[in-house]
Amino acid sequence: MRSAGEATRERILAAAKEEFARHGVAGARINRIAAAARASKDRLYAYFDSKEALFDAVSHQWIAETTEETALRGDDLPGYVGRLFDNYLAHPENARLQEWADLEMPEPGGEDDVRIRTLRPKIAEIRRGQEAGFIDSSWNAGELLLVITDIARTLAASRPALQNGRSARRGVAERRQTAVEAVRRLIAVPDAEP
Repeated sequence: MRSAGEATRERILAAAKEEFARHGVAGARINRIAAAARASKDRLYAYFDSKEALFDAVSHQWIAETTEETALRGDDLPGYVGRLFDNYLAHPENARLQEWADLEMPEPGGEDDVRIRTLRPKIAEIRRGQEAGFIDSSWNAGELLLVITDIARTLAASRPALQNGRSARRGVAERRQTAVEAVRRLIAVPDAEP
């Protein structure tokens, strides 16, 4: 059974996730987070000593959940992109949080930075896929991870595509297939010269 303190902390994190997804770090307001979480500002600050620390905790939570749900494997990068696309559709707030983090947060730092701790095993898995011949080895693994993440996030967003100068709504399945196919082609290992 959860303690009252754990329940309050979880409510604060949920309210903060919504606030940060909507307004970013700079635009988020601790008063709104506390009110939405049914907690006082003092209680919020007992758990998180700053707005940035709260954003770090929210980031850690959604990054860990997304990493677990999408499971990057070096032998199936297109499948990973499909799962990531599905995750962004199911949790559009995660895509917005990622965009805000890209805009507002400093470059990833030291070993305690959740982004570094999360990216390192994914990059290692891409390198394993390259060594095993599943992924074109000419790619920088870290840059490739950024590219495929952006492909999934961009195509999961429900913006109409342009076709012959006109807006053309493509269904979710078509956009997902585009993301998967784009990554399949992107990582294709070139044929060896005879």
